[in-house]
Order: sequence, then C-alpha cells, then structure tokens
Amino acid sequence: MSESMFVYYRDAAVGQITQATSGLIAFQYGAEWQQNPDRFPISISLPLDGNFDVHASHHFFVNLLPEATIRQQICQSLQISQGNDFGLLKAIGGDCAGALAILPLVTSVQPEQRYEAVSERQLADWSVGTPNAFSAVTGQDEVRLSLAGAQDKLPVHVQDDKILIPLGNTPSTSLLKFASPIYSHLPENETFVTMLAKAVGLPAVDIQLRQTDRSAIAVIARYDRVLEDGCYRRLHQEDFCQALGISPARKYEKEGGPGLRQCAEIIRRHTSFPLLELQKLMNWTLFNLLAGNADAHGKNLSLLYADRRSLQLAPFYDLVCTRNYKNISRHLAMSLGGVTDPDQIGAKQLHAMADDLGVRAAVVLNAATGLSEQLLQTIPDVVNRFEDSFGPSPILERIPMIINKQIRRLTTLLRG
Repeated sequence: MSESMFVYYRDAAVGQITQATSGLIAFQYGAEWQQNPDRFPISISLPLDGNFDVHASHHFFVNLLPEATIRQQICQSLQISQGNDFGLLKAIGGDCAGALAILPLVTSVQPEQRYEAVSERQLADWSVGTPNAFSAVTGQDEVRLSLAGAQDKLPVHVQDDKILIPLGNTPSTSLLKFASPIYSHLPENETFVTMLAKAVGLPAVDIQLRQTDRSAIAVIARYDRVLEDGCYRRLHQEDFCQALGISPARKYEKEGGPGLRQCAEIIRRHTSFPLLELQKLMNWTLFNLLAGNADAHGKNLSLLYADRRSLQLAPFYDLVCTRNYKNISRHLAMSLGGVTDPDQIGAKQLHAMADDLGVRAAVVLNAATGLSEQLLQTIPDVVNRFEDSFGPSPILERIPMIINKQIRRLTTLLRG
C-alpha cells in the first residue's frame, strides 16, 4: 500500500482510499463513520460490513472519472499517466457526481462557495466543441472537478445568467455540454429529446440552450445539488455500473455491462418504492427505443439517495437521438429479449422485456402503445416550444421523422 486520500460526505470522513501495489484503488470505511448514527453505504456494491474486494472499490471510484479522449486530455494537461486512476482522482476528485469529495485529510470540508467567472469570449470558443473545455479548467490551481463520461462537459454554477467555475471543493450546480466536431447539433438534439421526454411524463433533467456567437451550449441543472440556507448541498448518487461493481470500460451489456434484468433487480431489492421505480425504468426503456437513443447504457441510469436512505431512480439524462447520426450504431446498449436491433423488436421482445422487469406482458405492451400515441400527439407542441425558446434547428425536422418511423415500425410488428 502507498499514498492515501480521504472520502468525505459533507464534513464527515467516510473512509479512505489507497493505491494498492497492483494499481487498484482500495477503499475502507473509517471507524468513526461506522459509529456515525447517520452512516450509510456509499454504494450497493460497497456494504458497510466491508464484505467487498478491491475490484469492487476500484470500479466504484473509477466510475467517477472522465473517459476516453477527455481523460487523455486531462492527463496530458496535468502530466498524469493515463492509467493512473488514483493520481487522477487525487487531482480532480473534489467535486464529483453525487455527494462524495475525495480530499486530503482536512479539518472541515464545508465549502466556502467560491467561484470564478467565465468570459463570454471563452464560452464562445468552447461552444464549438474543441473539445478541451474540461481539460483546460479542471485540476488547475484550485479547480478540482471530476465528471464521468466521454463527452466534453463542464461542471459550473449559473448565477444571474453568468457562468462561474467552482473553486476548491465548492459544488457545481449545472453542466455545460458543448457542440461536437463529429455529431452535428448535439446540444440541440439532447435539449429537444429531453424536452420531449418530460412532455410525455418521464422524470428528466431540466435543460436549456444557451446561444453564443459561435454555437449553442446545453445547460443542464444538476439534480444532485439542492439549495439550503443560501448554500448548495450535494446529494449522494451512483450509476448502475457503480451499484453493480462494473468497470466503466464495460458499460455496454454486450461487454458485460448492466442489462435490463440486472437493473430491475437492483431497483426491486434496494429502492424505497420498487413498483414506481420499475415503471420509470420501463418507460425509460420504451422511450429510448422509440426516440432512437441507442446509447442508453448502465452509466446513463443512476440511483439518487434523496435523504441518504430514500433511494430512487435519478431524473433521466443523456437523452439523445443517436439514430440522427449515421456513424453511430443503431443497436441498443441494452438488449430486449436478446435483440439489439430496434427494427427487429416486436411483441416477442416486449414479452421478454416484461419478464426482465417482473411485470405482466400486457403492462409493457399497453405502455408501448400508450407512449407511441403520446409521442405522436406531443411532438408538434415540443417542436413549437423549442423554436419559440431557442430558434429553428435542422433537428426539428429530422428527429420527429425518425421517431415517427420507429413508431410505425413497432406498431406494425405488434399488430403482426
């Protein structure tokens, strides 16, 4: 064992992480946390009794880190080896997804809520999708931000229409998502699809578009932050890869990542109101099928610890019509009845989906029919609201066509 860092929940030290000689991140709950009357396990995969191995703890903490190109850029900027998970967490773990902060041993971690403004010129430069916004900011001076995922996004605070970067372990309250040099109109795509999800009754994140003189930025309110007595407080959360102790490198089902049955079992065993949460999972799955979102994997589903013991599905996020882009596979991240091609999903696969969820087949079939009808009725209104708020966009023609085509295809297969 070598260097250690401490894991904090608010001002309480939950435990510590240490880099094992193997390079894996080992976690151990602290004695004070074990005696704390408000203690709770930080993950379903990391029970309080300590009955877990180093791989489970490693996977939980690595799932807090950025992935792919964004990780490479940050490591290069901070001069950290790309394979050094512990070193990267040490550098940027002050403000992670959820409520945990990875810090040296300190006497108090209650943040002073300090921010630094971002200029409109800098925002405009980032907005075109360089992509280096996150790597240009995080780990520098007092900025210790960590956010999982492969897309360039930046944790910020929005106040009086100004964009501010949190300093130290000050909580961020919003996320900025920038345009992509590969996938056209990506912020507009996510904003429209998320608006559509909310319009048909799915609990989804609050999202807006912010225009610069170069491109649009999606601004997403963080659901794991709440304002209390004038200060922002973090809420604990974990994604389904963390809950199941799965590496982020295996987030897709075909690579060993979570499948629908595994997600349903977690919900059934651990959430406060399983029937309600299973219904949300069913609607999320059907919506992604109809909206052409093939990238709905285990890291795009999270559990939110609203009051540390009340566990529920987090609002849905990363809702994008991936079928809008020809160079993204149309195959679903989670199969339905062993089938990933959405064009081949019909009654048989929806029966299998019902079996995975532990509900009657009629429940899923009726939900699929009802959601299809809702989408057809709702799309024109959402298109109008988007245009009124953010102006015209090519996605307002393309995505409704994709959804309408998928609804017709599924309806035909269900009738046949």
